[in-house]
Amino acid sequence: MIRRRDDQIRIGRVACIACGHCVAVCPEGAIVDEEGERPRSEAALLPSPASLAALLRQRRTVRRYRPEPVARELIEDCLDTARWAPTAANEQPQGYVVVTDQGTRDELRGRIEEHYRAFAAALADREHRAERVAALGLEAEAAAHPHVLAAVPAFVKSVEAGRDRLFFEAPVVIVVHAADDAVMPGAACAFAALSIVLMAEAHGLGTCLTGFAADALRHRADIRESLGLPADHQVHYVIVLGWPAEEFRHIPARRPTQVRWL
Repeated sequence: MIRRRDDQIRIGRVACIACGHCVAVCPEGAIVDEEGERPRSEAALLPSPASLAALLRQRRTVRRYRPEPVARELIEDCLDTARWAPTAANEQPQGYVVVTDQGTRDELRGRIEEHYRAFAAALADREHRAERVAALGLEAEAAAHPHVLAAVPAFVKSVEAGRDRLFFEAPVVIVVHAADDAVMPGAACAFAALSIVLMAEAHGLGTCLTGFAADALRHRADIRESLGLPADHQVHYVIVLGWPAEEFRHIPARRPTQVRWL
């Protein structure tokens, strides 16, 4: 909290969440935060509204990738930009596991695919479906959703046909996670994931937020542990990243914005 007292500006440390707003607005540059960072405003580099809108419209979910690797510097740039994503109480709780080693990526994919084979088998057993689904740590009601009943068997069928429906042969997998006791960890990870996706788009990279992988990791503590995640951390998003194997020449239509003005 910032107050003016005796013609001086005083910062109340008790209520301070280190958001840095005082640093951002100080006209004299007199405040230095404890992290030692104080880059100047980059307003001159901001995109125009039209440029930003074009980036948002141009972004596509990519499911075909070229085999060449992505330079580590590019991956780090995407992750670094996400440090400025908004988080509740400025907690900045999100962390990342970046998988670029093919052997590790294949092992992770294999364990997740086994999870869905067991899931599909449980769904197929109508007589004992609820018990078998519960044994996998899943909610019976959610598993009975029509989309799940169709999507999980279809996913397993694609896997058995030899298709990578998790990572789409992308060279990079990014697991976005946060501690369970953080303030609004899901929102923090969502904003961070969006920042990564948009920065990747600006670099010409493609991304896909793969829900099958994220959902499996949310329910499988053993797989999270194999990635080195703390026991009290949950996975919120899994992003695959790489160079797109196809060019997107047109922007598809979307439904009109649903809004109610009051």
